[in-house]
Amino acid sequence: MKQVIKFSKLPIQEKLLFVEALLFSYSAKVLLLILPFKYCLKFVSNDKCEDTEPDVRELKQIKKAVYRSNGLAFWDNKCLVMSLASRWMLQRRRIPSQISLGVAFDEKNNFIAHAWLKTFEYEIVDKGGNYRELYQF
Repeated sequence: MKQVIKFSKLPIQEKLLFVEALLFSYSAKVLLLILPFKYCLKFVSNDKCEDTEPDVRELKQIKKAVYRSNGLAFWDNKCLVMSLASRWMLQRRRIPSQISLGVAFDEKNNFIAHAWLKTFEYEIVDKGGNYRELYQF
C-alpha cells in the first residue's frame, strides 16, 4: 500500500517514464525468452540515433524509472533486461548508447556475468564492479 501512495505522489512525467520502463522491461524479458540472443540484438540497434549529447536530467530520469521498474522484476538476469529496456527508451528519444557485456569472478571464484549501458559518459545501468568487457553493441 505504501508503494501505491508513493507512486500516486509522483509527478505525471515520472509516472509515464515508470510505465514506459516497466513495459519495455517486460517486453525485453519476453524477447530474451523466445528468441536467441543474436536476434534480440537486431531490436536494439542505434541506427536512427543522433550524435548530439542529451540532457543529463533526462538521462537521470530514465535511469530512475528503469531502476524503479526493476523492483517489480521476478527474474534473475535483471541487468541485461534493464540494459535492453533502457536502450529502447533511449532509442525512442534518438539518443545513442552502448550496451556492454562483461564477466568477473567473486571471492569464491564463481563466474559472474553482467550487462551495463552507458550513453556518452553517463551510465544508465551501472557497471558496478571490476568486470572485464567482452562484447559491446
